Amino acid sequence: MDSLGTWPRPVPADDRDFDVQVMKRLRTVHGADGAPDRPSWGERLGTSMLLVVPLLTALAVVLLWQQWSRSGAAWPLALIAVILVATALWWTARLRRAFTAAQGRLGTRLAHVVDHGVGVVRELTLEPLTAQDGTPAEAPEDGGRVRARLELSVNPVRGSRFHTVVEAVYDADAALLLEVGSHGPVRFLRDDPEGTAVIDTRLSEAQVEQVYRGAALN
Repeated sequence: MDSLGTWPRPVPADDRDFDVQVMKRLRTVHGADGAPDRPSWGERLGTSMLLVVPLLTALAVVLLWQQWSRSGAAWPLALIAVILVATALWWTARLRRAFTAAQGRLGTRLAHVVDHGVGVVRELTLEPLTAQDGTPAEAPEDGGRVRARLELSVNPVRGSRFHTVVEAVYDADAALLLEVGSHGPVRFLRDDPEGTAVIDTRLSEAQVEQVYRGAALN
């Protein structure tokens, strides 16, 4: 448990199904004006320049090198050095701006698809995992891992409270800490919260605190 007294963390699960659902919904997300959320014309131009500028730089370097080969003068070499340094500085700065813009746009789109909340356990059931040969694994008190079925009441950061059922695998020692009233962060798709809620193990402690504050203010 962390400083907020949240429930024990389950064994990390394969979240690819959840991520696939997120990607499918991101393809259909629209902006606030109802139009598809796409990069602006200026952003697209800036991104294309990341390819054009190095090509122009390479052409200029070749021409200056040929000039130096014919004349032997020092100024073409000096100009080559200036061009390479200037291009490197511009390209690095432009790439950082492009990544920042892309991250901001993705964050905005994700906010319309994925949301978080605080889940509180109302009922729970623990059962040993079934071994590969079909026999039950160790009981919780004997060690090993168990599957927990948790009926949750979820107070989301935005929207109305809802109820859902989640399943997760726990180490036996951690599972014994679960009880009615245990609480912790969950994430879900905004268009189907009851059917997609999962225990969120990706958040840092600071992000968990933000979820708790948001849920308390909702």
